[in-house]
Amino acid sequence: MSSLQLSPMLWLVGFQLGLYAFAWVLVSQLLGEERSAVMHWGLFLLLTSVTLMLAGARTEPRSWLVYNGANIASLFAFASMRRGVERFMRLPPSDREQALLLGAACAVFAWLGPGPEQASWRVVLAYGVQGVIMLRTFQRAWAPMRAEFGRRTLIAIAVPGLMIGTMLMFLSLRQLFDWSNPNEMQRNTTASVALMYYYLGGAALFNFGFMVLLTQRLVLGLRRASRRDELTGIANRRAMDEALERAWQRFHRHGRGFAVVLVDIDHFKRINDTLGHAAGDAVLVQVAQRLQQHARASDAVGRVGGEEFLLLLDETAAAPARLSAERLRTLLDGAPVAAAGQALTVTASVGVAVIDVRDRDVDALIRRADRALYRAKADGRNRVAFDDGA
Repeated sequence: MSSLQLSPMLWLVGFQLGLYAFAWVLVSQLLGEERSAVMHWGLFLLLTSVTLMLAGARTEPRSWLVYNGANIASLFAFASMRRGVERFMRLPPSDREQALLLGAACAVFAWLGPGPEQASWRVVLAYGVQGVIMLRTFQRAWAPMRAEFGRRTLIAIAVPGLMIGTMLMFLSLRQLFDWSNPNEMQRNTTASVALMYYYLGGAALFNFGFMVLLTQRLVLGLRRASRRDELTGIANRRAMDEALERAWQRFHRHGRGFAVVLVDIDHFKRINDTLGHAAGDAVLVQVAQRLQQHARASDAVGRVGGEEFLLLLDETAAAPARLSAERLRTLLDGAPVAAAGQALTVTASVGVAVIDVRDRDVDALIRRADRALYRAKADGRNRVAFDDGA
């Protein structure tokens, strides 16, 4: 295979990467928050495609564009990939570091000529800088990826990326120890053909890996949204039912008790009728925030009705549950909330019940807390009532 025969392979691989880039651009139009990251990934594939096509256009006499220009395009491709990963993982951008690295590398490429006597320098610099960018990318993204996606996904995504970065560094070092035989892409060598398969395999890994990350984030986001109250941002009834069921299982397996606190805003309908639903929504949001701030990390707080909230107090006995409920009541009554340009005094009636062996199921416990809540309302509101199951 001559160098001219290798050119069609470079063009073919470059064209395939260009199609990948086009696909990512289309995907980005369907996304909002992730659009910037996806566009950077598309640019990475597009610039890599340009790199290969320029390499496929290499002929004699040599021109600066298809030799040095191709290498510069490859560096900006990897820089775009890193920027996309940083955007996706919400990491501070490494613009300064990348600007220094790319500026220095581009200055050297600008100084080097396209001739064969500078070929080994170009190979060492191009693969070396690509490898550094790749390794630095996954070094920075390792911890946040593990925290968000878990160990298995991290291994599936980051390990191939680190392997690609290591291989790029190997190609750079290999050229250093074989200086007289420049490993340029267009040359008819086993290494050049293997490099084309590397680009195909690497692109496939890239597309698969980041599609997995993107899909997993979207699925997790939908799952969280399905368990969050749209107005207040705290847990909704579905999420609270699941939390109660888990607490019930812990109680029966390990004897870990818990308490349920129902909070109902007093005269909430009056707020909606006199000040409007926007004011009522503002009250609900601020009450939810106060309840969430009051709760411990082990507790669960949710909105389970129009103006009704539920707190699950983990490993809490009767006396601490009463005390906690009273603090909640005074927390709401003690400071006004802002709604419709006014400072409104908001009070709440509170019902408390602690799990008991006589409760046949979670619903029985909730009914007791609800019974206590109605007693608090009947006794004049803005007070706490407790149901001991007697």
